[in-house]
Amino acid sequence: MNTSRIVSAHQGGFTFWTLLVYLLVFGGVLILSLRIAPSYLEYLTVKDIVERAVDDFDPQTQSSTEIRTRIRKLLHTSQVDVIDANDIEIYRERRKIVIDANYEVRFPLFWIVDGVMNFEDLIFKVDGN
Repeated sequence: MNTSRIVSAHQGGFTFWTLLVYLLVFGGVLILSLRIAPSYLEYLTVKDIVERAVDDFDPQTQSSTEIRTRIRKLLHTSQVDVIDANDIEIYRERRKIVIDANYEVRFPLFWIVDGVMNFEDLIFKVDGN
């Protein structure tokens, strides 16, 4: 008996559909990165500005108006448009001065889908004795 082997001609590599899926995934990640990165970098700038203003603030000799003015000048100098100094709440709570600079950013992703980033760790407390 003579049996012949049937060898399948299976080739490896990318097919058109595999390549298309990889390009779609890569494109989606790229779009997300390009939309999120500027907002996150601006958040880091806002955080640095408020931290510098808090570090320079002396509650014995300065008022809350002066720290707001300092923050306004630093935001203007750094060209930050996402938050205004008037949006930052400054108030007294239990003999401490609280500076609340929390904010959120909305940005378009594609078509009717928007992204939202909440920056809720921008609360600073200074002893106001």
